[in-house]
Amino acid sequence: MPKRYWWPGSMADQLVLIQNFLAKIGGYQTALGLNTLQVTTVTALCDAYIGAFNAADQAKTTMQAMTQWRDSVFYGEPEGTAAGDPPVFPVVGTTTYQRGTVNQFMAFRDYIVALPGYTVSIGEDLGIVGPEVSPIAPDLVSPAIKSVKTNGYTVSISGSMQGFDAMRVEYAPKGGNFAPVAFLTNTPGGFSITPAVANQPETGHIRAIYIKKNAEYGNYSADYPVTLA
Repeated sequence: MPKRYWWPGSMADQLVLIQNFLAKIGGYQTALGLNTLQVTTVTALCDAYIGAFNAADQAKTTMQAMTQWRDSVFYGEPEGTAAGDPPVFPVVGTTTYQRGTVNQFMAFRDYIVALPGYTVSIGEDLGIVGPEVSPIAPDLVSPAIKSVKTNGYTVSISGSMQGFDAMRVEYAPKGGNFAPVAFLTNTPGGFSITPAVANQPETGHIRAIYIKKNAEYGNYSADYPVTLA
């Protein structure tokens, strides 16, 4: 069964992964065959990530407080009274910081999973393998279009691609048959529709279906009314 990529997209989730890895890597030193220098090196990478994340996060909070303090100095009341001391920005700790910490951590992760003593259960416990992804059955899949906007004869749609390669969009004028009008590889996306009679208003519907490996996948979306003018 396929797995989702192990490195999270958000820094908050990355922090959780790093903290978990830091807490557990020492316990797997013997099983993985790591030497003390290797554990010390990856521990320093984790400390650097956590330290930099926390310093920036605290500085952001302090900056918000600084803005409030500034506004109090400018416009606060009662006029003439003390505004109080300004917020103090956090002091970054004594951790050694290097450029490219994330890339170094990723490289060390790849080194770990190639070791003879590595097992999937170790990787799951350390958080360095992604969770299994269950494929969605075709009969349960259909594009969920969030919005359809028209501007003259141009139509713009938004919605999730759900990881599929593309989305084919079809249009049917009132009383007519559906025919392809666009092939989108990402959304939001826009496309033009040629009316049956040039420069004349026209109503109709659009629908979409996902494409996976050059073939239709799943069901058509609901029909969405459009007015071209």
